[in-house]
Amino acid sequence: MTQCFLINWPNWIQALAALGIVALTFRTLMVLREYAADTKRIANAGVTQTENAQMPFLTAFDQPATAQAAGRWVIANQGFGPAINGKWKQIQADAVPRFILSLAPGTRSPVLNDFHEAIGSHWEVQLDYESLSGLKYRTVITWEGAVMHTQFHKLP
Repeated sequence: MTQCFLINWPNWIQALAALGIVALTFRTLMVLREYAADTKRIANAGVTQTENAQMPFLTAFDQPATAQAAGRWVIANQGFGPAINGKWKQIQADAVPRFILSLAPGTRSPVLNDFHEAIGSHWEVQLDYESLSGLKYRTVITWEGAVMHTQFHKLP
């Protein structure tokens, strides 16, 4: 019996080596699968990071009066990317959207004095706009008494 085992010893070594190679190959494939998933997450994060770095952010404020002009409301792009296809509307009023000119980063657009009627009561104004990549954003401005609150939303 011992002699039979010794005669087949090279076959046993070969079979065990084949099993070891199969196990090592399986483990290598599992590690490569994890690396591929990590690479995909990094690529998606890069796209998101680029979009966030070029995201517009519109807000409204009352421009102080100067010697040359009376104070008036303006919509300003305080983000790092252009805002296009913009419109704004007062929620409690007629809700007819008014269009906003495309705004480059750091630029302003006058809104006449339409916002003045919102002050002193509880009003809400929505600014809807897009980035160059087509992502949609909304800035919601509410007044409670004389206090203005601004919220920023990334729309789905």
